[in-house]
Amino acid sequence: MKKIALWSALLAILAASLLLWRQWRLPPPIPVGVVAWLASAAVVGSSEMNAADLFLEEHPLSRIRVRPVDDQWQADKTVPAIAAAMGEGVRFFVSTHPSKCAVASIQLFADSRALLINTASTSPALTGKDDYFLRIVADAPQEQRAIARYVDQLPGTRILVLQDEGNLPYTDPAFQAFSAELQSRGQWQIVHRPLMVANFNPDEFHSIMAEPYDALYILAGSFQAAIGNIAQLFHHLHPAAPILLTPWARSPAILETAGPAIDRIILPSQYPARRDAPAIDAYFRRFHARFGYQPHAMTIGVWQALELLDQSFSRGYDTPAQVKHYLLSLPIYQTSLGPIAFDPNGDVSRTFYFIQDLKQELQ
Repeated sequence: MKKIALWSALLAILAASLLLWRQWRLPPPIPVGVVAWLASAAVVGSSEMNAADLFLEEHPLSRIRVRPVDDQWQADKTVPAIAAAMGEGVRFFVSTHPSKCAVASIQLFADSRALLINTASTSPALTGKDDYFLRIVADAPQEQRAIARYVDQLPGTRILVLQDEGNLPYTDPAFQAFSAELQSRGQWQIVHRPLMVANFNPDEFHSIMAEPYDALYILAGSFQAAIGNIAQLFHHLHPAAPILLTPWARSPAILETAGPAIDRIILPSQYPARRDAPAIDAYFRRFHARFGYQPHAMTIGVWQALELLDQSFSRGYDTPAQVKHYLLSLPIYQTSLGPIAFDPNGDVSRTFYFIQDLKQELQ
């Protein structure tokens, strides 16, 4: 019995010693705030947090510890939510909110107190600034010029553009860039109608949509389900006409809401179609297997942002100034879901893809 007790004591001492050694040997974890609409009770919000969960499950040695930051995608809530997290010691953030929230909060990242990697805000008001607000998505002018050039290749002469007024820091400069590029090419007449997509009423737009058009462009984002309803009404009135969305409508919920219009929808994207990108397809499959649903495409950016931070931390760069210098010093960074190449101000340029087989994309 004495030998057993002795061995038990030695094992306990060894285990405690190993634990202390591990704690001393390993660098401390780093909180990373994921700024999202956490209480949305939809795929938005849960997708971002589940993407972070999956990332950490697949990277168990990561120093990242995710800290949810709920700004409800409302500009008046973004600054208090981020400031509160900063007050609790969070110095790194990944944000998925729309442009109106990013524009409102950019001053929080004017210096090295904190660094944010944004995955969704395209307002040109964020472009070209030497700050600690990095973006892994192209800005609205790049995006919209690419969409206009695609439209110019379609047959037809008259396009209806429905512009969402719910996120004007995105849709105003987006429409300006789109219309300027398309009109410079001389083929298309643009019929421009503003609306609040979140409050879409089919009765109010039936007569407008019933006019003769060769195409529809729904200039709206934020993964609003009503985008699918708008597409379905237009398709009912113009069954052969193409319907273009923005990259910020690449969500299974929207595309499923579109009903039969899905066969006419063209989806611009900063990420290639799944059938052309095995790594992205594998990511979506792993996500679905783990959580039982298909996330929206913005989680690709969340994964890439976490990967950028994780690689920075693993190399010992763990202050905002060090991480910024490291990320901006690389000519190109190959993440597991695609390349990222920052310019000296932390902005990026992107190739745009135009996905048409959306039924396959949703599998």
